[in-house]
Order: sequence, then C-alpha cells, then structure tokens
Amino acid sequence: MSSIEQIPAAMTWHLRQQVMYPDLNLEAVKLPDDEEGIHFGLFDQNRLISVISTFQHQEELQLRKFATLNEFQGRGYGKQLFEYTLDFARSKPIKRIWMNARTNVSALYERYGFKKTEQTFFKDGYDFVIMEVYL
Repeated sequence: MSSIEQIPAAMTWHLRQQVMYPDLNLEAVKLPDDEEGIHFGLFDQNRLISVISTFQHQEELQLRKFATLNEFQGRGYGKQLFEYTLDFARSKPIKRIWMNARTNVSALYERYGFKKTEQTFFKDGYDFVIMEVYL
C-alpha cells in the first residue's frame, strides 16, 4: 500500500541523485532554495520511491525534481504523486503551474494539460523545455 506525505528537502536528495543524475555527486542535486519548497514523497511499504518538489512564487507554482525509482517506474506511482501534487496546487491561490521538463518526457505532462513554451535550454546533458498550465 502506498502513501504520500510532505517530507523535508533532505529526504529527496538521494532519490533525486539516483534517478536523475547518477553521475553527479549529492551536492549537485540540492537546490539553493530547497528549504523554501514543499516536498512530497510517495512511500510504498514505508520505502520512499518517488519525490517531487514545489516552489510557490506569488500566484505561480514551479514543480521541480520529479523522480521515481527506476524499478518502480511504469506502475502508476509517479502518476499518483503527480496528480496529488496538482491537487495540492489547485488548493492554493495559484494561477499558473510550470516546470522545466526534459524534452524526452514532455508528452507525459501534456496529458495533464501542460503546454510547451518556446523556452528551451540544455543543462547537465539534457534538453529541457519550459511547460506550463494555467488554472
């Protein structure tokens, strides 16, 4: 059985590194404003298997560092956490949700109504596109 909880930033770091940047050191996955964010973790039988971080700036919410352990991908856990996070955003006075999405997974976010913007960039070996949805 899975559960979703708000977690401290430090609990996201190892999973972020393992899934997103296995060739970088742990310091590289820490965000300068991590302590200002709200972080969620999905647990399966008390094991943290998926994380996402949110950062509110006035009426906008940025989603960052969404990651699910490789062996749990494709089982709906990430979907469950992402939908939970969108519900969380809708409960706030938010007008826009946005993220820097890796271009190779942008279709996933389009299923939730996110649209690609013209803003793209390359970082840490990956191509990104800024995606957004207005509420």
